[in-house]
Amino acid sequence: MKQLVFTAVFILTVFTAYSQSNSLLVYGNLGINSVKSADGVKTNNFAFSPAAGYQWNDHWTGGVNLQIASGKTGSPEIKSSSFGAGPFVRYAYPLSPVFAVYGQLNTNYLSSKIAGIRGNGFEGTLFPAIGVNLKDGFALNFNFGSLSLVTNKMKGASENSTNFGLNFGSGAGFGISKNFGLK
Repeated sequence: MKQLVFTAVFILTVFTAYSQSNSLLVYGNLGINSVKSADGVKTNNFAFSPAAGYQWNDHWTGGVNLQIASGKTGSPEIKSSSFGAGPFVRYAYPLSPVFAVYGQLNTNYLSSKIAGIRGNGFEGTLFPAIGVNLKDGFALNFNFGSLSLVTNKMKGASENSTNFGLNFGSGAGFGISKNFGLK
């Protein structure tokens, strides 16, 4: 299954790299979190999500996104790590030369390791966002919620775990993007 997913990601990457007529979109998100609870338990998390895609016109973008995350918590310490890769599609609606609203669907194959136990699964996330164009193709992106479905099967488990999330108004994200004209 991993080979099929990575082959699809490779084909989509080649397609976006060689068939552009408009522009290449590169963006990413970075998250770092450290918490120490009242009872002394410390939790650290790190997440990085870069992506690249081809923009066919003012409305449609398609490409490849990655997710890399790691964390550790507790005493004794429990470590976790995950990797995700897959295609994304975005529909944007420009409101003005400065502002645009968009919806994006990310789909990823996931590979994880929690306390030494490996797992594999899939994830689909749909979210709305606002893009603020700055200068020279740079933009700030703000998402404000999501609809997600994640399935994961840990090694040795008899069944998949499934997580459905509807998080509008209870969470927000921030990212930066750059458009490169390909003429």
